[in-house]
Amino acid sequence: MASNAMTTNDSKRTEWRDRYRNGFFLAPMVRVGTLPMRLLARQYGADLLWAPEIVDKSIVGCERVVDDKTGVISYIKHDKDIFTTHPSEKQQVIFQLGSAGPETALAAAKAVEQDVSGFDLNCGCPKKFSIQGGMGAALMSDPDRLCSILDVLVKNIDLPITCKIRVFDDVEKTLELVRKIAATGISALTVHCRTRDMRPHEKAMWSRLKDVVSELPDLPIILNGDIYEYADVQRARDETGASSAMTARGAAANPSIFRSEGMLPTMEAAQEYTKYAVRTSNNFVNTKYTLLQMYPDTKTEQFALLRGTRKYKDMCEAMGLAEFYESEGAELVHSRAEPPDANANKRSTSTTDTTLQCVAESASKPSPKRVKV
Repeated sequence: MASNAMTTNDSKRTEWRDRYRNGFFLAPMVRVGTLPMRLLARQYGADLLWAPEIVDKSIVGCERVVDDKTGVISYIKHDKDIFTTHPSEKQQVIFQLGSAGPETALAAAKAVEQDVSGFDLNCGCPKKFSIQGGMGAALMSDPDRLCSILDVLVKNIDLPITCKIRVFDDVEKTLELVRKIAATGISALTVHCRTRDMRPHEKAMWSRLKDVVSELPDLPIILNGDIYEYADVQRARDETGASSAMTARGAAANPSIFRSEGMLPTMEAAQEYTKYAVRTSNNFVNTKYTLLQMYPDTKTEQFALLRGTRKYKDMCEAMGLAEFYESEGAELVHSRAEPPDANANKRSTSTTDTTLQCVAESASKPSPKRVKV
């Protein structure tokens, strides 16, 4: 019996690792990587979808609310959406955890495991709030604590567990860390090919990934950094031996980067993003922020029109989607999705951690299903 169980576990682990090979993934992005972006990336061909990092303490104790009309699932705390997803992405969405300790990380994973297909521990974020909280890149300087979190997740969550790191200046120090991480039994490792102190405009050091790949030949290694077009994925694999690649800024600039046929015009992708945002009643401020990332030329008339919008009706008009809004969108946008100054006496919600809202209830519609997790 023990032998059969071991064989089953080995088979499952192999299956889990295989899903991280030969892929092109949406990287985790604060604010940008919320539900509309993930659904659009999925439409364009992204193989896996990382959600934005969410701190473990934020998700524990949330109320899980299912909107029967749209299928949107929201995890809500203090009247704010902490995480929102949809059943259509369940087999691809990866929940990225920000954590400083194994107990809270496990509690957070248990809270949302029914709605995701894997968990990723953020060990690379260099932001001050993350470092001061002992999370993100701070974990790289405390490998015992980092590995204790992964170990608990691997042993207690029946889903693939991965983590995302940066590289150290010292090559051997990087290799020592990845050996310890791999020993926890994770299913894949993402390496952002920059050090903690490097900024996004500095060229990613792809060459540093070769040593990691050689050190861990059986573990899928995912490259992150400077993937700006579809062809970069194969080039990265050829140059480094990486199993897969993910993109953040490339997708933020044009989500159709995942199309093997080639990218669509930015405006076309932006219009599709807007439709997803309206249909999921995404927080307006978040939608506007994400759309503006797709327009690097801030002096265009299109940018000025978009920047001046204050609610979805105006946004859809600016995006050439007035007919769509009138025929479909107006009935879908929840009062909480738009800013307080656009909706007098209506509630506002978080514009950072998560931003997706449930569609407004009507008198004839049954109340959403609410469960405390």
